[in-house]
Amino acid sequence: MQITIPDNLVVSELTAQITNAVLNSLDERLRLMNKLVELPPYPNKSEVKKVLGIGDDKLTHWINLGLKTQQWSKLDIRIERSELQRFLKENFEF
Repeated sequence: MQITIPDNLVVSELTAQITNAVLNSLDERLRLMNKLVELPPYPNKSEVKKVLGIGDDKLTHWINLGLKTQQWSKLDIRIERSELQRFLKENFEF
């Protein structure tokens, strides 16, 4: 049994799905960049995770990808807000 579907139906459905995916990605990116403004200039890792709504695994992954941290004391690791903005822009911008 063979089913024939007109191309215009497939194209319009595919276009709608791609548009939706792009808009969702842009919305997530905008939400993340807006939340960066809420951070203090030198937040610690806990503040970054709380404000951005990410977990320890994701932050560790970003650090492994090249996000620079600053060690202010033995247990106080901080991330400069502008460094976080730079990292996200370079690694996740469309």
